[in-house]
Amino acid sequence: MDYLNVEIGAPVLLVCRDGDFLKELHGRLTLAGYSNLHLARSAKAALEVIRTNNISMLVAFLDMGEIDGWRMTRLIRGGALECLPSIPILLLTEVWCQRIAEITAREYGVNRILSITELDSLEGEVGRCLAGQYEPGRKSKLLVIEDAPDTADLVKRVMERQYKVEIVNNGEDGIRRWQESRHQLILLDFMLPNKCGKEIAKEILEEEPHQAIVMMTAHSSSELAEEMVLLGVTDFLPKPFRTEQLRKVCELATKREDFMESNRQFEKQVLSLEESRSDYKKISDKHQQLLHNLQTVVMELDDGLEIRYLNYPWNVLMGYSIEESLGKNLKAYLTTESQNTYPELEEKLLAVLNGREDSCEPELCLKDKDGQRLWAKMRVRRSLVDEVPTLTVCLDNITKHKVAQKQLEYIAMHDSLTGLFNRRYFEESLKQLYADALRNKRSHAIVYIDLDHFKIINDSFGHREGDEVLRQISAAMSRRVRATDLLCRLGGDEFAILVHSIDEEGVTDIALDLQKIINDYTYEAEGHRVNLGCSIGLSIVDGLAGCAEEYLMQADIALYAAKARGRNVVHCYNPEDNDSDRLRSRINWAQQVRAAITEDRIILHFQPVQDVQLGEVAYYEALVRIRKADGSLIYPGSFIPALEKTGEMHLLDRWIIKLAIEQLRQNPVLKRIAINLSAYAFNDENLVPVIHEALTTCGVDPSALTFELTESASLFNLNVTKHVIEELHAIGCSFAVDDFGSGFSSFAYLKELPADYIKLDGSFIRRLHVDDVDKALVRSLIQVVKALGKKAVAEYVENAEILAILNEYGVDYVQGYYIGHPMPVEDVREFSAALAQDLQSRVKC
Repeated sequence: MDYLNVEIGAPVLLVCRDGDFLKELHGRLTLAGYSNLHLARSAKAALEVIRTNNISMLVAFLDMGEIDGWRMTRLIRGGALECLPSIPILLLTEVWCQRIAEITAREYGVNRILSITELDSLEGEVGRCLAGQYEPGRKSKLLVIEDAPDTADLVKRVMERQYKVEIVNNGEDGIRRWQESRHQLILLDFMLPNKCGKEIAKEILEEEPHQAIVMMTAHSSSELAEEMVLLGVTDFLPKPFRTEQLRKVCELATKREDFMESNRQFEKQVLSLEESRSDYKKISDKHQQLLHNLQTVVMELDDGLEIRYLNYPWNVLMGYSIEESLGKNLKAYLTTESQNTYPELEEKLLAVLNGREDSCEPELCLKDKDGQRLWAKMRVRRSLVDEVPTLTVCLDNITKHKVAQKQLEYIAMHDSLTGLFNRRYFEESLKQLYADALRNKRSHAIVYIDLDHFKIINDSFGHREGDEVLRQISAAMSRRVRATDLLCRLGGDEFAILVHSIDEEGVTDIALDLQKIINDYTYEAEGHRVNLGCSIGLSIVDGLAGCAEEYLMQADIALYAAKARGRNVVHCYNPEDNDSDRLRSRINWAQQVRAAITEDRIILHFQPVQDVQLGEVAYYEALVRIRKADGSLIYPGSFIPALEKTGEMHLLDRWIIKLAIEQLRQNPVLKRIAINLSAYAFNDENLVPVIHEALTTCGVDPSALTFELTESASLFNLNVTKHVIEELHAIGCSFAVDDFGSGFSSFAYLKELPADYIKLDGSFIRRLHVDDVDKALVRSLIQVVKALGKKAVAEYVENAEILAILNEYGVDYVQGYYIGHPMPVEDVREFSAALAQDLQSRVKC
């Protein structure tokens, strides 16, 4: 015990009401070498010692007579006594509940608290306190597993006063640090690279089922909440969040786990004393002082479910005194709604009382003395008092959790911008409407609304002003919608209304009224006035279709038909519409692609592009596929034209970019990837920010990305193309023109296009070995590319003859089935190794 040498002569005050025990404490410390000990048998005597001596440490029993150990600590820490406020304090207690002791000691500033069962370690613990090894009020440890630096930094700034915050940006490191430090609370992001939040939580909770975890997610839903809570997660924190919301959720999660752990420890002690009512009473009474701070109610119910015992927190929680509550039935404190379901509660409690069930944990709504509602969870077990069965109940206040759950349910069903119901709620309600139409043979309707030219407001005045327009239009439409109908925002500038019990004529009148409301709306900003219109598609829910989703598709088709007829038109779905089959096909493909993105069924195959001079793979072209449920693949020719027609190609463009960058991060063997962009990609103003964000998040070198755009699309709007290419160059990416030569009128413009690579149109390459005209054209095209200082790439290289000719003409890169077929990323490593051995020999041939 070398650490005692410096402090062994420090004056220590010992306080204990039991004289014999005080002598034992004195003897133990004297034998350990402590020579300057002061004794007191009451709090009053202890105060006198402190006034007359320069005390360096207090060792006292929790029960000190006039003043308990907690209040004595407050006097010292508050500077009210004639000793240093920072002196070490060690408290002893006859009753031991570790979690309660840790919480209370932390809140009051006690350095150490020991049970008398640990008395053999007293001498060493006193020495450690004097040596400063136990810091009072130590912060709880908080582990933040979050890959977004801004979110992690916000959590650290907000929570570091209350917690010792540790941040990691991936699941593997998070699990490892938790296993090393066992943090009191974990803030876990649901969306993480490699291993998602659900997998991380499952792994931690399998090892420690009582670990407090708060899941952070930007995509909350009632199903996700239910799944996570069943898994064992403590609470949710929707993104983005406010600082006060973050504090409250963390405090609730920490307190909840403190409550649960305290109950588990306390319950073990209570149940171990079931055979002795007097001991049970004694233990319960001693715990009341500790449980008071935690608001945990302990009660005993007899076979008539009348209250026979209560501890003090009942008074704090409900406002009723213990005396006036004893002898009353639990039913007297339930709200009217809970009283209506009381028979179910009574049945559960009696099943435990009679031994049919080991325990139960019902939730009930109570009404306190002021008439306020609060929610509580009961933890009920059977006990024997004088061989008479009773119920031991621990009652936890879960009102805050219930409020948070209600808020989560609201968020899951409502659009955060307008307050209207969201798409998810709409789809569920449509199923119910369809069932009613099927069962009762009556018709309803869908009104599908899309604001015409809304993008002008966002582009001209910004998204904040656009959001305000959506709120105002939502409010205006809400005033027209009948009380029985349902107005929802499906996303962006699209709205839908479910209209109950109506025919085509009636719903058309409603649609025309809504159209007039939107046409009459004028937005004024920065001296400008903007008028909006809307296209509206209608479908009649008559119960004749195979499923509810069919009617939404019909309304979608009708909406597209309205747009095709000049916009600002109301159109009701008609199976005889000339455009219906084509529109249905387009919409069906668009929906399939959305579903594939949501279900992570978009995959990339990679086709090698060879450096002719080096004879090795220079980079791979990423080619998109959709994986069906049966494992078969859908190729882009099937779905990309439909996405281009429906204006949703940007969704796939962005997803492919993120997927390709993630593949680069996970598979260094890919080296560099070329990504094909659609003809509409450069009209997406968020394209470059999306690319930059994905590169930063994954830590991928921008030079590993080349973006390809066809020659015709590149030159369609040359100024825009040049601007975007310059932005891509600025962040370090390169650019290639695809299908060069398909439009010879574009030669003049090619000089102005800052492309790095020019890919020759494949129609000139396929028959290069048998067509002299193609040979002349290809040789000329390569010379033009070289003259412009760019790299020439030839695709559709299908045999050795074509490769040899291209090598003679000085092409830089080649691509085609002779070089390698498109392949899954799993096959790239094996292919790369094999190609290194034989490609060089192919070039020489």
